[in-house]
Amino acid sequence: MHIWDLDAKPRIPESRSPGVDVFLVRRNSLKAFLDRFPHAGATTLLKPVSPAALEVFLAHLIGRLNNQGQEPSDPMKADRDALLECLLHSTLRLQEMEDDRTNFWARSAHDLRAPLTAASGYCGLLLEEQFGSLTSGQRELLQRIEHSLKKLNRMASAMFQLTAGKQLERKYELKRTDIESCIERSVDEVRFFALEKNLTLEVDTTPPSQPLYVEPNQIEQVLVNLLENACKFSPRNSVIAVRGYSVPSPAGHVSTAGDRVTAGYRVDINDSGPGVAPEHLQNIFEEYVSYGNAGDRSGGGLGLAICKMILRAHHGEIWAETREKGTTFSFVLPFHPQEAVPHDLEPVSSYAGGQ
Repeated sequence: MHIWDLDAKPRIPESRSPGVDVFLVRRNSLKAFLDRFPHAGATTLLKPVSPAALEVFLAHLIGRLNNQGQEPSDPMKADRDALLECLLHSTLRLQEMEDDRTNFWARSAHDLRAPLTAASGYCGLLLEEQFGSLTSGQRELLQRIEHSLKKLNRMASAMFQLTAGKQLERKYELKRTDIESCIERSVDEVRFFALEKNLTLEVDTTPPSQPLYVEPNQIEQVLVNLLENACKFSPRNSVIAVRGYSVPSPAGHVSTAGDRVTAGYRVDINDSGPGVAPEHLQNIFEEYVSYGNAGDRSGGGLGLAICKMILRAHHGEIWAETREKGTTFSFVLPFHPQEAVPHDLEPVSSYAGGQ
């Protein structure tokens, strides 16, 4: 079996050795490729391809390769193989349609952010009383509108990142960051949401033992998503505890990027909301996962998926644990990510990160 990644621009010979050829092709190169190799459609996958889809695809081809030259014991096998070939052709077409859908949602989410940002700015001007004084009721109403607009803006940004992230790998601009300030700003961001349910936000952080290099507004987005998740599922008049501290390498823990995490800075967010079934703990950070109704937090939704994506880009890890009363969401940011980081940057004590 030969796997040809066309991004590497291989020289594919017109006459190849016997076996099975699998081709990984970008959508914009597909037509030219199939014009040159018209019979390759059944073993062509569009990039980016998910590991699960590639595993199933290769397992079928390996089975077919192993059975070559053998007398079929099942008279229906030839028909099944023909049907499977048709399914593989259909899979390629479905991949093209999925690519179109992804591009549509990425453009839509991108276009949504501009009017949301503008509306949020108008609320800010009104709250600053640049167009006249406000009553207490008007101020509270504008604060609620501003909070909702910021939440919508974050959701639009998350949709864009999740969809566009499949098409391109973004390199974050890592800066030496005051993580305690990031936590404080994130807590302030959700404090209005917490007040609606009379929730108490308790913060206990210690400075990191080593310089920490991250993209601050992205880590704040992770914190806000996790805090809003805790606020949503916490019962009224309860406590949400946020703890930040340095840790050595977590025994047995592997980052969401697949790398073992070295020493880093850990953040725990504890709430007293409903727990997550053990069999769902690994799935709640995936897109489109849902197992119950709106009160069931097993379906993590968009917020947790974007958290995983950001932590993966930072070579960190994120996980959830169900306790006797409540759930703890934790993440670790490594002190030494794999990318080379400039060590002459000054710490970022205040970062006006937009969502």
